Formats: sequence, structure tokens, C-alpha cells
Amino acid sequence: MNALSTRDRLIDSAFRVVARDGLDAASVKAIAADAGVKPGLLHYHFATKDEVLEAAVERGLSAYLDDLAALLATEPPERVLGAYSAFIRDNLDSHRDLFRVRLGLAVRAMNDPGLGAKLAAANSRALDSMAQIIAAHKGAKRVGKKHLAVARTIKAAFEGMMLSWLSQPDFPMRESFDVWEASVQKMLDDL
Repeated sequence: MNALSTRDRLIDSAFRVVARDGLDAASVKAIAADAGVKPGLLHYHFATKDEVLEAAVERGLSAYLDDLAALLATEPPERVLGAYSAFIRDNLDSHRDLFRVRLGLAVRAMNDPGLGAKLAAANSRALDSMAQIIAAHKGAKRVGKKHLAVARTIKAAFEGMMLSWLSQPDFPMRESFDVWEASVQKMLDDL
């Protein structure tokens, strides 16, 4: 097996372990066991456990952002917001693990400035994608300050819903999503 495939397996395993068992249970041993390798191989590919966890978030976020970029490239401006909402609704369950991993690391980042800076960069990319969707929906050629401000609010509200859904098994996510979606539409109508 080549080094790249082992590295990729470790990244995928880190994501699965955190999504399944939580950040505290994501030990080097647990990640290596899930990948079917010896723990020393994790340290061969990553200096620290946090590096493999950051790589897992980056991979999940990159796939998510690639999907959003494809949506922006294929939908006409007047349909991009509806397509985005449908994309989010159709993928709530699969994105739940991404949010579990990302929000778990965000909590850790409150006391780790280095990790905080890395997550801020990833969050900035997600925010830029949201602002591009809003600008496209409004028929703007470029993202403006108001698009970015609304994107920040929409993103924060969605992340709050995801946190509630992750921490409260009975949280009515689909109903809350409907309210969120209507609120987003109202904000954009008023923009």
C-alpha cells in the first residue's frame, strides 16, 4: 500500500471516529485501528493527532464547497438560492457528521489559537461560498459588504441549528430548517 493511500485512510478514519465517538474518543489508537494500521503510521504521516483531525475537516469541507461551486456554476442566478436550499435539505443527514467534527474542533479551538486560525480559514471559505450564492441570487456581479453580512448571519443561524440537532436528539431539525429557509428568503427579499 502506498503512503498516499495510507494517509487518506487515516484521514477518513479520523473523520469517522470523531463523527461516531466524539472528539475525546478520537485517540491515535482508535483512528489507527479504524484505518487498519499501527498507531505509529499515523505519526509517520501527521506530526500530531490534531493534524489528522484538521485534515479530516478540510477534506469534508472541501467536498462540501466543491458541491456548492458546482451548484453556482450550473444554476441560473434566479434559481441558485432554491437549489442551495434543496442541496442543504437533501444532505442534512450526510452533513451532520461534518458538523459534528467541525463543531467539536471549534470548541477545542477556543483554547488553541493555532487551531482557531486554521478553522477560521476554513470557515472563511464556507462564508465566501455563501456570500457568492447570495450575490448570484440578487443578480450582483460581485460580492458586496451586505451580501457578506447576510451570509454571516445565515451561516451562524444554520450552525446554531446544527449544534442543537447534534446535542439534542429530539431537536426538530426539518421543521427548524423550514423556518430557517423562510427567514433566509425574507432576509434576501429585504436586501
